[in-house]
Amino acid sequence: MIDNNARCPEVRPNPPAAGGYGAFQFSLMSMFVVTTALALVLSAFFGVGRLIGMSPPEVLTQGLGRFAFSSPLLLVWIIGLTIAIRRLKRDRLPAVLATIALGGLVLSSFASSVVLMAFLYAARSGRIGIEAFSWYSTVISALYAIVHPICWILILVAIFFRRPADVPAPQAIGEIDDCAVGPPAEPSA
Repeated sequence: MIDNNARCPEVRPNPPAAGGYGAFQFSLMSMFVVTTALALVLSAFFGVGRLIGMSPPEVLTQGLGRFAFSSPLLLVWIIGLTIAIRRLKRDRLPAVLATIALGGLVLSSFASSVVLMAFLYAARSGRIGIEAFSWYSTVISALYAIVHPICWILILVAIFFRRPADVPAPQAIGEIDDCAVGPPAEPSA
């Protein structure tokens, strides 16, 4: 008796192993990473604010208040970054490209917010003139406009990068007929 199932492995999706449901699980390590990232963001805003002479309420309203408007988009990028990092072992090149791109989007958005907060405060306090502020903000916007398209191109390459198939394709057309769904055919006598 020929075992048809030996040549035709049954394909069952395993969402947790494939990065499906498991990508959204939280652990102590992920909570540590989120807490550390939040502490770094706050320390950067308050550190730069203190360095240029801002009071804590000014940092909250002028720096973090403006940064909060971009938080929905940052949340999407951070979730994508988390999923990309979790898939580094399975799909190496697409995950690396997505990690670089999403990390670049998060860092450039954060850096431009901090730098813009510092220049805005310096212009309001009279440390730099309005012409200098206009020039600095144009340079920041130009850098932002260069970095973001590069990051989005990397994301598109990561999405459409050809990955090897999980299940090997049949070698010949005849093998497809042998893998028909249903009970194996009875041998004829």
